[in-house]
Amino acid sequence: MAVRGSFDMAGLARGLEKDLARAVTLGVKAATEALKADVREETFLALGFRNSLPKAWRGEVYPRTGDSVDAAGWVKVRGSAAKIIDAHSKGVVIRANRGKWLAVPTPEAGRFGLKAGMSGAGATTNRKGARERITPAGFERRTGLKLRFVPGKGNRAFLVADRAQLNRRSGGIIAPYRGKGRGAKLYGPEGQTFVAFVLVPQVTLKKRLDLDAVAERSAGVGATLIANAWRD
Repeated sequence: MAVRGSFDMAGLARGLEKDLARAVTLGVKAATEALKADVREETFLALGFRNSLPKAWRGEVYPRTGDSVDAAGWVKVRGSAAKIIDAHSKGVVIRANRGKWLAVPTPEAGRFGLKAGMSGAGATTNRKGARERITPAGFERRTGLKLRFVPGKGNRAFLVADRAQLNRRSGGIIAPYRGKGRGAKLYGPEGQTFVAFVLVPQVTLKKRLDLDAVAERSAGVGATLIANAWRD
């Protein structure tokens, strides 16, 4: 006695390919999200949270819609954030492009200055489009104070602000001396001089970010996640 059967091998193959495409795509998506979380954490631990660099990392999966056995994922960063992260992942020497000095702000200088055209001690740094990363010119526009050059020893000098005080309400940054308020006696009768910028010919950024180590730790994650998605 014989039993004869027929099988739709083409249909079976299509079904298997569809399931495989789904597993690969789900695994790649999960692996991309895991890698993005890892590099964001590494960036946070190395460079801190006072900037938006950790969140600058973005994950992207191809294809953007649907499933594919050729699905692929990338974790990348673009623009100015990419240059900063690249510098900290390699370690570089930054030299002055123009003139002799690089101006390194002190904490008392603050983090932001005013862009050109926004001059005046009364100008607000909260106005949209008015702020820029702190520079000597931006500092002068923000505060209305003129910086004075003071030579130092060796390859170092300073830009200082005279007749000034520290504005505690703004986090202890340099502001024009007012001679009023509870803290006025600390700076009187004409205010004090504060160092706003340290001038150096170059700055060396040490390697603080090891992205290769993150990639090595994540090397086997993708295959595991694809296998898990296939079993599900």
